[in-house]
Amino acid sequence: MAEVVSIEEYRPARGLAGTRVGRHKVTVFNRNELDLILQVYGRNVVAGRWRDYALDFAPSYASFAVVRGGAQEGPTYQILKWSGKGSAPYAVLGGDGQVLRRGADLRAVLKVFDGAPRVL
Repeated sequence: MAEVVSIEEYRPARGLAGTRVGRHKVTVFNRNELDLILQVYGRNVVAGRWRDYALDFAPSYASFAVVRGGAQEGPTYQILKWSGKGSAPYAVLGGDGQVLRRGADLRAVLKVFDGAPRVL
C-alpha cells in the first residue's frame, strides 16, 4: 500500500517576500505598493485608457507594465521598482523607455498619471 507523506516535507522553505530559499532573490512590490499601483490602474481601465498589465520580477527590479491595446503592442507605461537604487527606487517609463518621473515616494511618482496621461 502507498505511504502518505506531507507535501511540506518536500516543498522548499519560503524566504522573505515569498521567494524560495536557495533560488535567486527577486525584487517585488509589497502589498501597499501594489495597492497604490492597482488604484491607478483601475481608474485608467474604467476611463478606457488602459486595457491590460503584466508583472515582471527580477533580482534587480520589479516591473508593472501597462498595455493600452493588445499585448503585441508592447507596454504603454512601465512602473518600476529597483533594488539598491537608494534615494530613488521608483520610476515611471513611457513606451519609448523615457523616464517620465522618478523618486523615493511611489505615491508621488504615480502622480504622473493624474489627469489624462497621453501615449508617448
